[in-house]
Amino acid sequence: MPHDPAALTATWFDAWRTKDASAVERMMAADYVYVAPNGAVMDRETILGIIKEPSYRIVSGDHTEVAVVPLGANVALVHHHWRGQGTFKGKEFVDDHRCVMVWFRSDGAWRVHYEQASPVAS
Repeated sequence: MPHDPAALTATWFDAWRTKDASAVERMMAADYVYVAPNGAVMDRETILGIIKEPSYRIVSGDHTEVAVVPLGANVALVHHHWRGQGTFKGKEFVDDHRCVMVWFRSDGAWRVHYEQASPVAS
C-alpha cells in the first residue's frame, strides 16, 4: 500500500471504481465519518455497506483538481472535484461534488478519518 496521502488518495479512488471493498476497509479509520452532499452523516459500516452492495456501480467518473495540504507530520487534508455517474439499488446517480478528505497517520499507517462531499451548484 502507498505511504503518502497523494498516492493513498489515488488508491482510494481506484478501489471505489473497481469495488474493492477490502482495500477501502483497510484504508478507513475505525472512527471514519462521511458527510454526504445532502448533509446525511454516515459511519464506517454504512459506507462499507454501500461499496459491498451488489447494485452499487460507478459507470464513469473522474477526480480532478486533487490537492494535498499537509497539516502536520501525521495529518493531511485532500480536496478534489468529483464528477461521476453510476447505479445504486436500481437508481442512476449523477454526481458533481467538491470533496474533502482528512488522512491521519498512526502506528505508521495512513487512514482516512473524515470525508465530506458538497454539491456543485448547477
